[in-house]
Amino acid sequence: MFLDLHPLVIHFPIALFSSAVLFDFIAVIFKKDELLITSWWVMLLALFSSTFSIITGLIDDNLIGHLFATFPLWENHGLMQIISISIFCSIFIWRTKQPVLFNSKKRALIYILIGLTNVVILFYGSHLGAILSGRI
Repeated sequence: MFLDLHPLVIHFPIALFSSAVLFDFIAVIFKKDELLITSWWVMLLALFSSTFSIITGLIDDNLIGHLFATFPLWENHGLMQIISISIFCSIFIWRTKQPVLFNSKKRALIYILIGLTNVVILFYGSHLGAILSGRI
């Protein structure tokens, strides 16, 4: 018996990543350090939960076989999501290694722009997943 867990776990990282970027954006606009701390924890939870999304997605891909079959890249749900999560992981490491990142307006703006762009990529990859599963 096959239990498809992927649709059950994918919504957590989507909501958490977008919330973390939103908290960062609000923190920079209103200069609220508490929101920066909150967004760090939310991003950590998003990265943790995305691990389960990737694992369950790879299990589903064994049955469907689309991960390396669909090209170009911007039409491949799995690769788009892995790239997006890798970018989120990179900016999380960046902000963790440089706690004073948000003290500079220029670096904070770059961080926020990368985060917002990556949320768009994450949502687009999620849209491709909905198409792949037949929900759209």
